[in-house]
Amino acid sequence: MVRQKIDDNRDGVMFELTNSGDWSFFHMPELAQAGISHGFCTGASPSDLVNEDARRRFLDAFHLKDIVTMRQVHGTTVHTIRNGEKPESGDGFVLVEKGIAGIIRTADCLPVILCDPSRPLVSIVHAGWRGTAAGIVGKAVDTMERLGAAKERMIALLGPSIGPCCYEVKEDVRVAFSVERFPRHIFQEQDNSMFLNLREANAWVLRALGVNRIYDTDLCTCCEQTYFYSFRRGDKGRRQINFVSIRG
Repeated sequence: MVRQKIDDNRDGVMFELTNSGDWSFFHMPELAQAGISHGFCTGASPSDLVNEDARRRFLDAFHLKDIVTMRQVHGTTVHTIRNGEKPESGDGFVLVEKGIAGIIRTADCLPVILCDPSRPLVSIVHAGWRGTAAGIVGKAVDTMERLGAAKERMIALLGPSIGPCCYEVKEDVRVAFSVERFPRHIFQEQDNSMFLNLREANAWVLRALGVNRIYDTDLCTCCEQTYFYSFRRGDKGRRQINFVSIRG
């Protein structure tokens, strides 16, 4: 059941808030119709898939064969998943097999979904400020290209994350985003404070790489208390699930 639509203001694309089983999630219906199962889940959804019962209910809700998760470390390691591989740690997946979902858990960090529906190939990454500054989105794009995806066909979805309205940072974060690799406009100064636009930083990298079909939910996890947990707001240890798979 669709509960809400968000207009992304590009090409008439709409994100819909939908339910499946116990999970409530934002997704792009056009992409789902192209065979890419995906979602940015809300905080109302179960987030612990270690429990076998919850895992089974998730598989059933999204018609999946299996899921892959890992300990996220704010780095740039992107794993290509084949033959039942289960990496221990990293911050991104590229998936080549049908029915296997990559899971990333976030509170304020940015989940990014990439896909080339014509291959099909999909990827999902956890892009906090450290991973963004170090180039994790570019790593995912490069990995997909090596596997046969084309930048001009790629679609990027930017999920809910802390927005520039709320993401106050200190000088060490500015230093990490060197002027040689990032534009200054990703930072905004107001009342002697500095704010980072994490979504624009990743969108800028994608555009620089030639990925131009970028769609942003434009939802701030810190502002949208109805929908999301936020580390910055004080929800320590609580996360949302984000997932992508090639429909089997």
